[in-house]
Amino acid sequence: MTLVEGSWDGAFAIARDSFTSLPTQSIALSDAYGRVLGADMFALCNLPAFETSSMDGWVVNGDGPWKIIGEVKTGQISGLSLGPSQCLAIATGGVIPVGGQAVVPWEVATERDGFIHGTSEVGTNIRPAGAESKKGELLITAGVQLNAPKIGLLAAAGHDDVVVIRRPRIAIFFLGDELMHSGVPVDGLVRDALGPQLPAMLSAFGADVIVSGFVTDDLDLLVSKISAAINSQNNAIDMVITTGGTADGPRDFIKSAIAAFGGEYLIDRVKVRPGYHILLAKIADQEGKNLAFLALPGNPQSAIAALISFGRPIIDAMRGLTPAVLATVQMSQEMKVQEGFARLVPSVIENNTCRPTDYLSSHMLRGVGAADGFALLSEAGPTRWLPIPQ
Repeated sequence: MTLVEGSWDGAFAIARDSFTSLPTQSIALSDAYGRVLGADMFALCNLPAFETSSMDGWVVNGDGPWKIIGEVKTGQISGLSLGPSQCLAIATGGVIPVGGQAVVPWEVATERDGFIHGTSEVGTNIRPAGAESKKGELLITAGVQLNAPKIGLLAAAGHDDVVVIRRPRIAIFFLGDELMHSGVPVDGLVRDALGPQLPAMLSAFGADVIVSGFVTDDLDLLVSKISAAINSQNNAIDMVITTGGTADGPRDFIKSAIAAFGGEYLIDRVKVRPGYHILLAKIADQEGKNLAFLALPGNPQSAIAALISFGRPIIDAMRGLTPAVLATVQMSQEMKVQEGFARLVPSVIENNTCRPTDYLSSHMLRGVGAADGFALLSEAGPTRWLPIPQ
């Protein structure tokens, strides 16, 4: 069932719920920042792996004073064992030798004539093996997004590789006879502003842009470019994105292109400004795999607002992320909202209060360039916040 001229919330729900997570892959742990775990991860060893010292000092046996018989080298297991009233110098993290019962810190010990004087209790300043986790213990569950500390935990527990959900692969095409791609606009042409920024935004969302190209307003050429991208043997595409050509004018070919691929419409226009002329469909490649086809408006601000509104939840779903709940915010001033429509207002935010930027027309980028995100205003509920990735 197609949502035709539906609400922003209805379209958001369709974008969020119509696509599922991609297959998993194994990658190096060092490359896993921001990725979503595709499998539960367990400790491969005790953590700590050995009984270790929590202080720089002296590892002792029995009562003092303790005779110094050597030192525990960091990163090694000592070949010496401690007898009664003997000690070894040890650094933080050093492995407790056989016979070690406690660690006396440097600052509370006194060295005199080859002996250490001080006090201790059995077990003091010793970290037991497995105190943090035992071998085989569950550390992080599937579906969690990896940050730096989680990666560090997995490394400490012995992992070199990790199973994650594959990043979505995207082909993006920028439509329009009027576009030029370098220099100052001349002769009625318009400098392309979406080509440099949308791939960067998609990367910030956690996707990989595999194909990026410019297409003139020619239906056959557009269909040919999309077909080549989605049926490539080298790179499996998960999503096609286009900009421009989504209305019903004589040079708007996106609907015809979707029809050429037997597309199933999910969204056909949304009652939101900017971003009204947006289309979302499912198409299939030659092997029958379903792909997302997201057609964005051509006006720069409209395209950005629509990508953040409806492209991001699709990508999040493909990455296996739990759907985000939009934060509720306040506006610093009253803003007009067209009856029956939602409105996306480029704004800066401070202390949960949004202040609209200037230059708010859908063809303008200056206001978006100064904004932290979009405030979503509607008659249906409170104002919500859609951040622009930084």
